Amino acid sequence: MKLLIYSIAVLSLMAISSCSKDLGNYEYSDINELTILGVESEYILRTGIDTLHIHPDIDATIHDEDTGDYSYLWILELEREEKTVRDTIGRERNLDYAVRLEPGEFNLYYRALDKQTGVTWIANTRLIVSTAYSKGLLIIGEDEQGFAEAEMLAMLTDTVHIRRILSTSGLPPLKDPISLVHTGGGANYRKLWAFTKSGSYYLDRSTLTATANNNFSRILYISEDIDPETLNPVVLAPQIRTAAGAIGSSVYRAMVTTGGDVFAGAPVLSGGDFFNNPINRLASAPQVRIPAAPYLLYPIGSMNSIMWYDTQNQRFLNYTGIAIATSSTVLPDDGGPFPWNQPAGRTLVYAENTRNNDDGSTHGNSFAIMKDTDNTHHVYKFYANGTNPGKRAAYTIKPIATDFDKADFYAFSSNRTVIFYSANNKLYAYDYNPGFEKIYSYPELSTDEITMLKFDTQIDHLANSLYIATYNSETKGTLRRFLVGSDPNIVELLPQENSTWTDMIKVKDINWRAVN
Repeated sequence: MKLLIYSIAVLSLMAISSCSKDLGNYEYSDINELTILGVESEYILRTGIDTLHIHPDIDATIHDEDTGDYSYLWILELEREEKTVRDTIGRERNLDYAVRLEPGEFNLYYRALDKQTGVTWIANTRLIVSTAYSKGLLIIGEDEQGFAEAEMLAMLTDTVHIRRILSTSGLPPLKDPISLVHTGGGANYRKLWAFTKSGSYYLDRSTLTATANNNFSRILYISEDIDPETLNPVVLAPQIRTAAGAIGSSVYRAMVTTGGDVFAGAPVLSGGDFFNNPINRLASAPQVRIPAAPYLLYPIGSMNSIMWYDTQNQRFLNYTGIAIATSSTVLPDDGGPFPWNQPAGRTLVYAENTRNNDDGSTHGNSFAIMKDTDNTHHVYKFYANGTNPGKRAAYTIKPIATDFDKADFYAFSSNRTVIFYSANNKLYAYDYNPGFEKIYSYPELSTDEITMLKFDTQIDHLANSLYIATYNSETKGTLRRFLVGSDPNIVELLPQENSTWTDMIKVKDINWRAVN
């Protein structure tokens, strides 16, 4: 036992002696440290247009300049076939990367490796990639030859005027443009439609290309024999209602075609943007399709049903139970300021959905202009909501409304009792407030042809913005945005700064697009 203790003691002394001899023999040197600056937390880019330029400012504690002692990696994280993969898109200190990604959000990792020490320094960022066409005003109209053409004022970071969309889309030449409209809704059900009287097609949302096969028939599953020439959609519901791209229903969708057929469906329930047999019929006569006017009437803020106008029997019909009911219903006339079923000789001239919420119409009233055989015009205001739509008011247009019966375009303000209209290329505003009716004209606006009037109900309806498009053969099309003043004693048009766009097509319609 004493021998064991002695041995341990000797070994301990030897270890202490060895350590004592090593003291002061180590030489310590600082490790090179890098500080990576100049990499932003995120970058917003347009695929097919933008090049991502990141030139980091690298501060090294030992090597102030890049002496070749470093290697670099730019690693992009992607989702492919439900798997996360990483792709190296650069091996230099600086990155100049032409963006060709699908729209989405991506992580980008920067790695700087010190070859001598093996130490890696890291900087990360986020890429938000959209198409050039993901956000802005969609515009449709005519080119100088009278063919349908489309343009866009893309508004991602700055405003870019994108031209010749239809003529470079791959579609045949089209005539009589109606609307270029993005459906919004879930990503799996979104479409971008170009509506014209000569044909309507949906475009690829990222490239704005299409073929003649991208037509309405492709998403129809009907058992009836309907002339395919009449199956061009001309009206879509619901519309986009916010700057962020929200719509009045994420469940339901409806269309009216050139043949006057009304289709309604629920993409979420049907597993896609599909439509069954048209619903412009009554349960009492299911074999008879009734021709509809090119309007769908519903509250912009929340669509759970639609109203449409029977051009054969001159009446408003109601359709509830979208994707369930197979026919529409006749609305009973139980009094009120106007009839759903029109008296002899009264016909529909125009209809429009607004954000007006008078009389408790939370999600927006609709308006219709009616005409009698003696040329007297009336305005109906109603809440096209549910099984019992609400009649709100009726107004008879006074003779002071100059050339109201000759108007080419109408636009109802959501925030005031005012209708703007144009006749013979002159702009008027008629205040229909009962007992205080007034007419206003705006000769200073322009002598050019007026080609469109439209209130904004999509971006910021509270601002009461009116878009006016004009055209002449020399300066081409002009689109301007005005605010309608709130002074109840006068209807002012206030031009807005940076809201005039020139050298455009002959504009027929505009719509907002917020997402891909």
